[in-house]
Amino acid sequence: MRQVAIYGKGGIGKSTTTQNLTAGLAELGKKIMVVGCDPKADSTRLLLNGLAQKTVLDTLREEGEVDDLSQIEKVGFGGIRCVESGGPEPGVGCAGRGIITSIGMLEDLGAYEILFCSFAHVENRTFYKTAHLSSCFSKAFTI
Repeated sequence: MRQVAIYGKGGIGKSTTTQNLTAGLAELGKKIMVVGCDPKADSTRLLLNGLAQKTVLDTLREEGEVDDLSQIEKVGFGGIRCVESGGPEPGVGCAGRGIITSIGMLEDLGAYEILFCSFAHVENRTFYKTAHLSSCFSKAFTI
């Protein structure tokens, strides 16, 4: 399994880059999963023809656990499996913790061969800094 993180400041095309890269890899026959790590939960919409989806954290809050990937994923362009991690309730918790929870659960469920994550940039948050991302992911790119 490979994990790739795409991150940088807001509005520069991280999600668009991620979705185009994964579309190309899917065309080559790779089993891809994209996890949107933006609290707005809109990182996979191009792959899903504009559809929104329920986030992992919303599902966990409402149902208590995720037993099956079908509860949290939608299949998009080229068979790419799309998941949005979501964020904590406003004013409560850490978005990084939700992302770690989501990715850990997907690993446990054997959900992917190559995982791409598009991260919203948050100034001065340890989770988003290069050193931490590099230790969590096999590849981390700043855009």
